[in-house]
Amino acid sequence: MKKTLLLLLVLAATLQSCYQKPETIVNNDIDPKLRETIKAKNDSLFEALSDSNSKVLEKLGSEKFNKFLVAKLNGVIWPFRKGYLTTDHEVYEEFHNKHTTVPDNSTINSATNGYTLTFQNEAKETYVSLLKSSYMGIDDYLITVIYCKKGNDWKIEEITAGLLSVYGKNAAQVYAQAKEYHEKGYEWDAYQQLNLARQLLEPAQKLIKYPEEKEIIRDYESMDKKISTNYYMPYILGNIDTKPIIQQLTVVKNTEGIFPLISYTTQIRLSDSVSLSNELKDIKTEVKKNYNWINFKQKYIYYRAYNVNDNGLIENSYTFTEKN
Repeated sequence: MKKTLLLLLVLAATLQSCYQKPETIVNNDIDPKLRETIKAKNDSLFEALSDSNSKVLEKLGSEKFNKFLVAKLNGVIWPFRKGYLTTDHEVYEEFHNKHTTVPDNSTINSATNGYTLTFQNEAKETYVSLLKSSYMGIDDYLITVIYCKKGNDWKIEEITAGLLSVYGKNAAQVYAQAKEYHEKGYEWDAYQQLNLARQLLEPAQKLIKYPEEKEIIRDYESMDKKISTNYYMPYILGNIDTKPIIQQLTVVKNTEGIFPLISYTTQIRLSDSVSLSNELKDIKTEVKKNYNWINFKQKYIYYRAYNVNDNGLIENSYTFTEKN
């Protein structure tokens, strides 16, 4: 009996250590001098990532981090090399943590943004910087930097990069929009938002988790199956004399949002703008009647006409923009 009790106590202690919640100070409550120290390091980090300066990156990193420098930076440095990101960034959230056990798995819950951050602390004192950098005011990338205090200095122990939000909305917020569309019967728009929410689930690889993750994946897979089963393409608009064929439904992503793009093939030459415009009027009427699962009240609806040659190959295209 005593042995059993001892084993249970050991097991309880082990489980507790697996889910350590550190003493955490958040954002503006963090000591201003420490925030300035980390800010200077983050500024140097972004400069080094922008220039691919390995010497500076090694200076910022811990000994363990530098052993795997190339692998650690592989997914972080490419947005800078591709020109998606520059040195411009802002603090998304910050956490100054004190731990009782080293090393251990630590969990932080964001009261502001509703996610859980789990990481391995390699020191009794850590600092997590979540830094947001935007591309064209549309896509927000998250650079997650975990510092460990080594002596009197702070060294990078982990760094990740991922897509955080689109048009200012993270995975949970996009999912809420998807549910709103679905409740109104706009299944196509709900599907697009679910697909987007799915792409935003890992802004820091496996470090950040949203409580809605399982629901997002479940609802996306369910809607994907329904869309592919019930809404098939190509679709001939038989009530129109010219018999245009809807070939594809996709989306256009512009600076204001994500909007439907309806692509169709037409027998009218694209050079005949008058006939093409008249046909489009009929197409709009038929599409809105048959595709009531699309929200046609959105600010923009795009229609793209294609010509097909005798060999069945697509030639030129022309895009119409309907602004509501």
